[in-house]
This record gives sequence, C-alpha cells and structure tokens, in this order.
Amino acid sequence: MVKITAVKFGEVEIDGKTYFSDMIVWWDGKFEYKSKSHEFGMSDFLKLAEKKPDIIVIGTGLNNNCRVLDEVKQSAEDKGIEIYQELSPKAAKMFNAFVADKKKAVAVIHSNA
Repeated sequence: MVKITAVKFGEVEIDGKTYFSDMIVWWDGKFEYKSKSHEFGMSDFLKLAEKKPDIIVIGTGLNNNCRVLDEVKQSAEDKGIEIYQELSPKAAKMFNAFVADKKKAVAVIHSNA
C-alpha cells in the first residue's frame, strides 16, 4: 500500500523516498510529478477523472496557497467524485486513511507554501 509519509516545504515523501516537486499519488501505488501551480483547474481534474477515482484529495500547500476552482468542484459533484481540499500535511493523512480503507483515492499534493 502506498503511503505519503511526509510533506515539507518543497518536498513530498512517498514510502520513505523524498521528491522535490508537487506530486500526484494514486491508490494503486503509482505516482507522478505534477507541474507547480497555485491553481487546480479543469485540465488537472479531467486528467485525474479519466482513471475514475472515488475520491480526490487536494493538498493546497503549507499555507493554503493553491486554490481549487469552483468549476472543478461542480464537475466532481456531477461525476460523483468526492473532492477534499486541505493543507498538504492533512491532505496526505486523509489520502493515507482512504487508501487504508481500500478507497480509490488520488492525492494531489502542492509542496510549497
């Protein structure tokens, strides 16, 4: 089971290995780099929605500097996908809990302030 083990300024630690980037982490253990942005928009959402997750957890940084557009929230609701946005350390814990409960969750972790 994949686990986000820490989030610090500019860093996301996944299964004990540190990545110096924003990251996307999938319930199936796969993960990928995400280009840095202070906005989570429709193109970001549609890419994730292709894999049909039940839940998307968005880490908005250490100081809540990444915003989720309202159209994303509406589209997620329309598609029956639960969407959560929290400060990145809390979002990582939420993602870990969802995956432990066998949910099809994906985390998008913004690693900057």
